[in-house]
Amino acid sequence: MSPSPHRPRSSRGEAGSAYIVVLLVLVILAIFGIALSLITQTESQVGSNERTLNRVLYAADAGIELAVARAIVTASHEPQSFFYADSGQALVMGKLELGTQVDVSAFHPIAVTSCHLCEVNNVGTYADRSFYKVNHAVTSRATRYATLNAGGTRTPIAQKSVSAMVEFQPFRASVASLASVTDADKLKEIKF
Repeated sequence: MSPSPHRPRSSRGEAGSAYIVVLLVLVILAIFGIALSLITQTESQVGSNERTLNRVLYAADAGIELAVARAIVTASHEPQSFFYADSGQALVMGKLELGTQVDVSAFHPIAVTSCHLCEVNNVGTYADRSFYKVNHAVTSRATRYATLNAGGTRTPIAQKSVSAMVEFQPFRASVASLASVTDADKLKEIKF
């Protein structure tokens, strides 16, 4: 007679324990998968928000540069606003459009001094004219909008402000027209 293989008997408490361990491992892996999915989704949203804020910051900076160029070329120091749609087309009723509104303040003289280094103030044909060195403050605020009704109502998405000091020399103007800003409301427009 050959010996029969002897199987150890399992006790009743151990029956199905492998099934429970496998289920527990699967639940833990599912929780890790869901957590990883949520982290990835959050990181994607953070990246999108950062891209939007950078776009608005660059639009505000472009508003400063445009205002400086306009002041140099046309001697216009007035406030200005402009809106541009991402599509580059006119806004259409009923279609979701994204765009940016840029508002640039007027140039506010904050320091007016005589331009001692300007050659035009030296003795000669220009000696009878006074030229100045003028520091101006200017603020540009860009607001990113979404609109459905061709710009009638705009829902703001993001907003950034950029302030700059711009020096013009030689600057020909009367000292009276270049009085430094002392009005409280005008000072609120300048944000440094």
